[in-house]
Amino acid sequence: MTQLNNAILKKSDVEPGPGAFLRAPLSVPASDISEAGEAYVLYLDMPGARKEAISVTVVDEMLVVRAPITPIHGEGATILYREIRTGAYERRFALGEGIDRKNVDARYENGVLAVRLLKTEVLKPKEIVIK
Repeated sequence: MTQLNNAILKKSDVEPGPGAFLRAPLSVPASDISEAGEAYVLYLDMPGARKEAISVTVVDEMLVVRAPITPIHGEGATILYREIRTGAYERRFALGEGIDRKNVDARYENGVLAVRLLKTEVLKPKEIVIK
């Protein structure tokens, strides 16, 4: 986990309080992080976002994910009770030195965005040949 902390996150994003996603125009999507060989993969839970509207950018030392949440109610509908998120998603991750900023890719399926961040050569495992 120390390697991961040094490579990806410095936990610079703001975590919401209970029920904040219902009140705030910006929702912080829940995320999981895994390590898979030569890469880290961030999974962000973003139901209601359309694939073509999601923005994933690397700006300086930050990975920024944004997406509007598509309303499900018809035009002119009167909302009587609300629990489904509205507004937009936004989450930022501070990137450490161990991430190759030029090799980031993403895919979106079933409401979950997966962002793959390749490790730099410094962090990749190196096998030592015994002579």
